[in-house]
Amino acid sequence: MTTRALTDDEVRRLDAALFERRRYRDRLFLLLALGTGFRVSELLSIDWAQLLTPSGEIAHSATIERAQLKGGAGVRRKVIRSRRVPLTERVRGAVADYLSSLGTVPHGPVFRSRIGDNRPITRGQAHRQLKRLARELGFDAARVGCHSARKTFAVQIHRAAGFDLIKTQRILGHSSPLTTASYLDTCRDDLDALVLSLDPPETPAAGATRRPGSV
Repeated sequence: MTTRALTDDEVRRLDAALFERRRYRDRLFLLLALGTGFRVSELLSIDWAQLLTPSGEIAHSATIERAQLKGGAGVRRKVIRSRRVPLTERVRGAVADYLSSLGTVPHGPVFRSRIGDNRPITRGQAHRQLKRLARELGFDAARVGCHSARKTFAVQIHRAAGFDLIKTQRILGHSSPLTTASYLDTCRDDLDALVLSLDPPETPAAGATRRPGSV
């Protein structure tokens, strides 16, 4: 079963719940995923040196190097480029909140596991945490997973780009717009509304008749 994008209300409630529970690491994971569209494996590869400047300030962008991107270490690595995404103020605020909770200058993986030696949490842990929280908040969690954040980012970017598929594809780092299109679920009501919008404003209602010579 494929994952789905999150609604605006679901994002708001997830963000609020994580903040209220002081789960600043998990909140940053969610907001960074929603604000960059990075894949789970890419998020888990992020080191503090990618989010902080040499002087310790919060960076204004994050870059995932080629080797950490999908296909970046395989046979197609020569056509894969590093991916840089600017960080919104919402994301930078989440970085600041997490930093404040740590109380020390961090190093190593941003999403460090509380178990183990300087290792990030696993994909399975990230997936289970999000799914568990979604269920606690009463969401239909059957199709909610970490990839939901990347799909949500795709939907929001597509909308912000004026529904430009090529721009959306390039921001997501997809090799084909067909892959991007598969991220953009369209509901039946939206499609019906598009067809009905073709009616000119002066079209009479069904059953109405015009008298000859009437305007």
